[in-house]
Amino acid sequence: MKIKGLVITAAVFAAAGLAVGIVYHGMTLSFGVGGSAMAATHPMTFALGCGGFLLAAIFEKLFALSESKLARPAYFVYLIGVAATVVMLVVRGCAQMSGADLSSGADSAISGCAGIAHTVVAVGMVLFFVMLIKRSVRSGREKE
Repeated sequence: MKIKGLVITAAVFAAAGLAVGIVYHGMTLSFGVGGSAMAATHPMTFALGCGGFLLAAIFEKLFALSESKLARPAYFVYLIGVAATVVMLVVRGCAQMSGADLSSGADSAISGCAGIAHTVVAVGMVLFFVMLIKRSVRSGREKE
């Protein structure tokens, strides 16, 4: 993925982080409840989404990561993982803040989906670091 695409993706996650923050504030006022999973959604969206893709843009500039065969898989796996993680945090947070009485199955399903989403994020990070290590070593050899 080129720098422009990475920066646009980061901007989308920044906007999503702001939107989630507004929703959390509104729900806190409506339900009078805070401290749920929804509270973690705002910083998680900024850190993993916006921050992660901005860092990738910097590394793209330094090491031309998009020339790697792992670039597209790493981008899409990480993107899907972060988006799914944010969605599951919103689902869990809304259920907690609204006081919904979840069945054991629904509670387990939310936890399971969140766990899968976190695993996908981890796989995306591993792909990114493998690609970064290979490209940085190659870049170091070219300078010698």
